[in-house]
Amino acid sequence: AASDFFSSRGPSKCDNTGVYYKSMDDYFRDLVVLEKDVEGHRRRGLRLKSIARGSQLEGDLVGAHESDRLISCITPDSDLGNVNKAEKALGPIHPCTALACFRILESFRLDKLNINAMESKRRLFEDVSITIINRSEVLGLPLATMLASQGATVYSADVDSILQFLPNGKVKRMPNSTTLKQCVMKSSMIVSGVPSCTFCIPTAWIPENATVVNVATEKSNFDEETLENVPGVTYVPHVGRVTVSALEYNLICLYRSYHKSI
Repeated sequence: AASDFFSSRGPSKCDNTGVYYKSMDDYFRDLVVLEKDVEGHRRRGLRLKSIARGSQLEGDLVGAHESDRLISCITPDSDLGNVNKAEKALGPIHPCTALACFRILESFRLDKLNINAMESKRRLFEDVSITIINRSEVLGLPLATMLASQGATVYSADVDSILQFLPNGKVKRMPNSTTLKQCVMKSSMIVSGVPSCTFCIPTAWIPENATVVNVATEKSNFDEETLENVPGVTYVPHVGRVTVSALEYNLICLYRSYHKSI
């Protein structure tokens, strides 16, 4: 079936929920603007999705050997599922943990500037340095992308490297001499989600008036007893409830998008 063909060539599908999960390649592919999709990978992915969605709705089974022929016949204006239109109206769907952290940081930033999101005439995190410790596909990578798109300079730290996400959309690898301590000490916002009971960021690294967000579940990545002694620090010990809200928001957006495209 076309749906089987699509799932084998793109995001994997959970049979229990029917939800498609993106791979790393799919994530980067979908960051490409359609007008700049020179190699056609994103358009091909959208058309495969359209074929799968169309065959499921109409009840037709399309053989895998016919898929390439069908793809060549489909134009963006005749996508069976109106995927291009739906995606343009919906916008990107971000992983709920990353989205939750973004909303938390956004809330504190708006409070500090004493404005609401509609009043802001510039990117919200302009001239703000942020360190994110964890570069997973569900937290660090999408969160760094979202924050950089709003003007932040983001230091993304992982096990073996530190990357810098810049407001102009560029990403560069920091020199090996750059340390996590240096990144944290120059940041006004720090997010950490290292799944280890032994990992802990020294409180001495935390700047005054910093916003600190812990995403680790088993044990905090920060020393909570001494962190409160840092002048002006704002500490968020967990993000679980906001993550659930972000998940529900994503589901509502997907539901509305799906039914608009029928």
